[in-house]
Amino acid sequence: MRSKKPVLVEFCADWSGSCHVIAPGLRETNNRYKFPVKFCRLDVDTHAKAAKIYGIQSVPTILLFKDGQLIDHVIGVIPKAVIAQKLDTILESDTG
Repeated sequence: MRSKKPVLVEFCADWSGSCHVIAPGLRETNNRYKFPVKFCRLDVDTHAKAAKIYGIQSVPTILLFKDGQLIDHVIGVIPKAVIAQKLDTILESDTG
């Protein structure tokens, strides 16, 4: 979370159908932004402590960090275009 790059953290679970629905879009987004953005995927069952720290109550939940600070979040199934828009905004603020 303290990366010099913006960080996208997906909280997910293997048992969640919704997580499987958004997975292909997140993989595509990761491929598009893998150099300027760090992507992490945390299973809430394996990383229960992290899920509790960030108040994760539903999966999928995506948290976006910049300079170690939580700056945005998204809960549920969303189009990859929404994630791309949020990442573009974060990256533009770095150059703008």
